[in-house]
Amino acid sequence: MRIAGLLKGDICQQWKYGFYGLYLILTVIYAGVLSIMPPDWKVPGTALIIFSDPAALGMFFMGAVILLERSQRVLESLAVSPVRSEEYIVSKALSLSLIGTLAAAVLGVVGGSPSLPLLCIGTFTGAMLFSMVGLTAGARISTLNQFILVTVPVELLIFGPAILWVAGYQPWLLGLHPGVAVYQLISGSVHWTALSLLLWLAMAFLAARTAYIKMTRRLGGVTL
Repeated sequence: MRIAGLLKGDICQQWKYGFYGLYLILTVIYAGVLSIMPPDWKVPGTALIIFSDPAALGMFFMGAVILLERSQRVLESLAVSPVRSEEYIVSKALSLSLIGTLAAAVLGVVGGSPSLPLLCIGTFTGAMLFSMVGLTAGARISTLNQFILVTVPVELLIFGPAILWVAGYQPWLLGLHPGVAVYQLISGSVHWTALSLLLWLAMAFLAARTAYIKMTRRLGGVTL
């Protein structure tokens, strides 16, 4: 099955280029911070750390992966292979989401999360969503500086409403926002608005697929 082979290759690539090592270092640092937090701060602190890092870092790593594969001419090989755009997207998003979920599970144990299963589901879903958003943004850029500039407004759109929610502004309509829905799951609260994540995931996948197809058609400086 091609998707299994792609997933194995992506995990090996991420291991080779230090993604796992970086996550290990960050997890140890965050675990240390959580261990010295006052007991009343641990649970909300854990949710905020996981939401802002393991769940969201997939966006930045996806941009790095796209730039790396473009520089190494990997995308040209994939473009003429039997690999479909859907398989490429799912493999990349899954592999990055697995790293984030593993890190989140460790932090959830250290921080005393009220619901480790919900935390893992929220982290995995958020990482999948943010990874596909990162692929959509990364497909349109050619340098890391450009990617950072593109993702700044995206970050504001994702994290802004979630910050308002944490601050106490919690109308039910805001719960339909993907960032808020992901944060709710990570913090251990289940609400029907979390179902909106299914729609957001579908939209993010379609946007990533369109961006990937357009990117591969422009490879080599010629639009196909």
